[in-house]
Amino acid sequence: MTEHKDYSLQNRRQTLLRAAEDLFAKYGFDGTSIRMISKELGINSAMISYYFGSKEALYLQIFRNRLTEIANEISRFNQLDLGPVEKLEAYLTVYIRRISSNKSFHRLLYNQLATGQYPAVISMVSEARAQIYSFLLKIIKDGIQSGHFNVIDAEIFALNILSFIPSVFTANLISLIHLGEPMRDDFARRMIDHIMLMVIPSGVQSNNKLCHV
Repeated sequence: MTEHKDYSLQNRRQTLLRAAEDLFAKYGFDGTSIRMISKELGINSAMISYYFGSKEALYLQIFRNRLTEIANEISRFNQLDLGPVEKLEAYLTVYIRRISSNKSFHRLLYNQLATGQYPAVISMVSEARAQIYSFLLKIIKDGIQSGHFNVIDAEIFALNILSFIPSVFTANLISLIHLGEPMRDDFARRMIDHIMLMVIPSGVQSNNKLCHV
C-alpha cells in the first residue's frame, strides 16, 4: 500500500513539473503564477504549495530533475565500450532526440541563461553544460589522437555542437529550410551526418559508411 501511495505521489509531482515547465517556457518565471499552473491542471493551488512549497522551489526542481537526467545520460555513455566515431554519432543521436522531445525545457534553459536570474539555477545549468562540453571534448581529442578524426580545433568544435544543435531544434530555424512545410523525418539524421563528415577524414569516409544508430 505504501509503495502504491509513493508511486501515485511521484506521478502527481511529475505531472505538476511537466505542466509548470511548459508554462515557464512560454511565459517566463515572472509571467507564470501558481494560479496559472493550478488552472492548467484543474487542481487547487494549495496542492502545488504542498508538493513544492513555493514557485521558486518548483522552478528549481524542474532544473534539478532535467539536469540530473543529462548527468546520468553522460555517465551511461562513459561506460560504453565504443570507439570515438561510434560514440560521437551515438551521443549526437541521443542529444538531438532529448532536445527535440523536451523543447519546453530547453527553451526555458536558454531563457534562463539569457536573463541571468536565479544564481542557483545558473550554477546548475553551468555545471551541466560543462559536463557535456568536457564529454564531447574528450571524444574529439581521442578521435584525433587515434587518427579517426581530422586534426581540428577540438574546443571550438565541441562548443559549436553544444550551442548550435539546441538553437536549431528548439527554435523555428528548421522552418527556414522547409519553408513552412512539415519537417522532414530525416532532418536529424542529415544534421548528424553533416557533423560527422566534418571530423572524419575523407579517406575513411569513402571506405566506411557512418554507423547509423
